[in-house]
Amino acid sequence: MKNYVIIFLLISGSVFSQNIDTLKKYALRDAKATLEASLKKDPVALLTYTHPKILKKFGEKQMLETMQDIFRTMTAQKIKIVSSKVDEVTEIKKENREFHCLVKNTIQMDFNGRSVLIKSSLFGFYDKKISQWYFVESNKLSDDPETKALFPKFETEIEIPLDEHISGN
Repeated sequence: MKNYVIIFLLISGSVFSQNIDTLKKYALRDAKATLEASLKKDPVALLTYTHPKILKKFGEKQMLETMQDIFRTMTAQKIKIVSSKVDEVTEIKKENREFHCLVKNTIQMDFNGRSVLIKSSLFGFYDKKISQWYFVESNKLSDDPETKALFPKFETEIEIPLDEHISGN
């Protein structure tokens, strides 16, 4: 009987590990798609990875218009995302019956000729029904009252780093 218990534990540990690897792969895929959509100024693609609570609160049409306004304002003010890349998926944890992750990223921006490097992160929420991650700017979960109101019971053991802004020329 002991052998069966040991075998079961080994198999379940292996399955959990494979599951985490798959979740990490999906998080990387979806975070890259999110950053690519920002780089291409594609609000429709960005909506795909926007958390449903945000879409429910503001509505898909309103979110689309807001994103389009942001991109128009950026263009008018000569603000451009030069590059955007995922640095790493740092952690995946099961918390409150759902998987969460933290994705660190680096964004190179041009503010009317002034180069700025932004080190930030996205906080991911996994939707197992469609095998997709939704993202929220991680600093907004702790700093932005409006975002905090959308996620009133939000708690995580994942350490959320502060954003870094590094000026260039």
